[in-house]
Amino acid sequence: MAIKYRWLAQQLRKKVYDNMEKGVPRLPSEQDLCRHYGVSRQTVRQSLALLEQEGLITRKQGSGSFITGLTSGRNTVGLLLADDQDSYRAALLEEIRQSLSQKGFTANVYLTGNRICAEHAILSELLETPPRGLLVEGVKSALPNPNLDLYRQLHSMGVPAVFLRGSYGALPQAPCIREDDTAGTALLTAHLLHQGHRDVGAVFQLDDAQGQRRFQGFAETLRGAGLPVRDEQICWYVTEDLEPSYSAPYGFLLRMAQTRLQGCTAVVCQNGDAAYWLSRLLPDTVMASCEDTCAGTGNLLPFTALERRPRELGKAAVQAITDRLRGLPAYSRELPLKLAVRDGDRLPSATP
Repeated sequence: MAIKYRWLAQQLRKKVYDNMEKGVPRLPSEQDLCRHYGVSRQTVRQSLALLEQEGLITRKQGSGSFITGLTSGRNTVGLLLADDQDSYRAALLEEIRQSLSQKGFTANVYLTGNRICAEHAILSELLETPPRGLLVEGVKSALPNPNLDLYRQLHSMGVPAVFLRGSYGALPQAPCIREDDTAGTALLTAHLLHQGHRDVGAVFQLDDAQGQRRFQGFAETLRGAGLPVRDEQICWYVTEDLEPSYSAPYGFLLRMAQTRLQGCTAVVCQNGDAAYWLSRLLPDTVMASCEDTCAGTGNLLPFTALERRPRELGKAAVQAITDRLRGLPAYSRELPLKLAVRDGDRLPSATP
């Protein structure tokens, strides 16, 4: 009997991996297994118990045996992030690690610095020792990406990817879990207009898909209010403009404040860093941020911002990648954003 149930367990392991590839998330019923393999119900149950001990399946009384997506080998998920220094990504990383651990997986973290060459080196390394899956914060996601061939090679090796916050349009098979930046920035801009502001400038990141979606929400809201979208009051920057310093304003922000934002009564900013430094350079101008914390500090900003929930994003991303590993479909999602209103946004001449 012992030999028979171990033989059946080996057959069922193969069945688990086969079903994962075919997108079948469960094993046949105990009765069907008895009939197919010509064994007793006791033998089937002993075999299933062994697979459950190995973490390959989870059994639910009255429902059946469900595939977990785990294998008998290494169950690691590669996590590519731009960095891990700001409070948003720190919370995102912690949630991803915890959620993966609860499902029996571990996360290997790789930092790209939002640089294409770093992403290339990481993906090349992963081709040598492939993880079970990938969670990826896209690098310069508004630009064509020259590393798509590496993602495709990993996909052909059975390594699915789920993108965070921004994806690559040339990889339509990979779902993306992100916040609804377009609607969120529209909400932020509408708030400023309601406070009486009509000369509203903006600072967005050009090489990041989030920056472009935020611009869309900003511009559509101005047009919907019958206001012009003034090119001279919209400022763009790229990754290479950022300096690793929290003690002085970024040089490009100083130029923008002096040459393009002087006539604005309010400015919608890409993130907390831009909002913080511009508030010091333009103390009489109302700042609003598309993110509610300042990188490197974790402190809430003293002005109105979009309230983000990185833990919700991390949980949804882990669900998507583990669904893919179980052979289930996973779909892109946009999480709604809320406004965190601070005092002092109203234009002095505006009336309620």
